[in-house]
Amino acid sequence: MRYLLAAALASLAILPASCDTNAAPDTVPPQIGWVYPRDGDTVDPGVYTLTAVATDDRGVDFVVFFAGPEMLGMVRTTETDTYKVAVECLSDTSRVYELLAFAYDKEPNGTSASIIVHVRR
Repeated sequence: MRYLLAAALASLAILPASCDTNAAPDTVPPQIGWVYPRDGDTVDPGVYTLTAVATDDRGVDFVVFFAGPEMLGMVRTTETDTYKVAVECLSDTSRVYELLAFAYDKEPNGTSASIIVHVRR
């Protein structure tokens, strides 16, 4: 009986890390930064690919892009740390846009980065 108990206790030591109930919760949000366009850029009307880089020590779940309150697109986890969404930039009455990119991990902890872009008329 003593040997069976010892074997059972020894087998508990080889459980996968995901079964560890003492694992610290993920409280650290991802980091995100704009690649294109850059803060303060002036662009012509047309189709552009908004690009951001997001990283997290336990993995990024998704990134969401906004122009002010309007959602432009959402990208789930990619093979790289680069997240892209194609958008059409129109020359309308608003010539200055605040673009926001939000990154979330699986907890979901979140963070954002914003830039200002000017559109030529």
